Order: sequence, then C-alpha cells, then structure tokens
Amino acid sequence: MDQRRQIPVVLDITSCTHTLRDCRPALTPENKSRFDAMRILDSIEYLLEEVLPRVDVKRRKPSIALHPVCSLQKMGIENKFTLVAKALAEKVDIPVNAGCCGMAGDRGFLFPELTASATRPEANDIKGGCHDGYYSSAKTCEMAMSEAVGKNYESIVYLLDECVD
Repeated sequence: MDQRRQIPVVLDITSCTHTLRDCRPALTPENKSRFDAMRILDSIEYLLEEVLPRVDVKRRKPSIALHPVCSLQKMGIENKFTLVAKALAEKVDIPVNAGCCGMAGDRGFLFPELTASATRPEANDIKGGCHDGYYSSAKTCEMAMSEAVGKNYESIVYLLDECVD
C-alpha cells in the first residue's frame, strides 16, 4: 500500500514501535488488513522526517548524552536517533559502552539487580562527563538510566521542545 494512503501511527516508546512492526504474523487475516492500513512510525523517525524539516531550531543544547535503546539498534534506526540529537545539540555523547539497560519491559522492576548490572558500564562512561541533558526513546529505559547515572533521562521529544519556539 502507498505510504501516503496509510494512517500514520507515531509511538514515543521505541520498544513498542519494534513490537508493533513485528506483530503482523500473529494477526488474524482481518486484522492483517487493518494493520496494513497503518504506517507505524517511531517518534525518532517522525521527528527526523516530519518535524525537524518544518521547524526552526532556535537554540541548541551545548552537550547531551544519549542512551540508544536496543530496539533502535534492532530496527536499524540508531543513526536517525543520532541525527535528531545532532540537529538539537552542539555535542552529542554516545557512551562507548552503550547497550541494553536490562529493563526488558517490566523485568527490571521485578529484578532490579539485572538492570543495575546491565547499566553499570554505560553509567560509568557517563558519570565522568558533564552534560546539559540526558535523552533516550523509551520510558522504562530512561528510568533505568536515570537510576544508574543519577541524572534525569527523558524522551528526546522533550529536547526538541526545548530547542524550538
């Protein structure tokens, strides 16, 4: 189906975007038809392709840290996340040890030691720097990284809001 004729569905939780994009095989034939009428977009793609070309970035943050969630990597759109960040910040720090935070949906709530262990290397990379903001694209991952680093991670959508009028 032509993407222009599909109903755009934008999600601000990258792991949910990944799940929805991969769920078609489990659907009934009737629901597959409904599914095919939608265009599932992650907020990262939406910001890069639809929003940034239409807004004026009035100010850029001097330095930010990113946590690229696993689902970005699995979907092959981690580079888009970086492009959005670079449009909104002078310096973008992606830790050498960036990786899975171990939240795995709700697993990190039930087994906090899993998340603590998974985030330790990345958190150690970040704790040594000085950043003006900390951003990601999935709320549970943001919670895990906030706990590990001691700084408030939030959706990169908030960064866009801070940079435009």
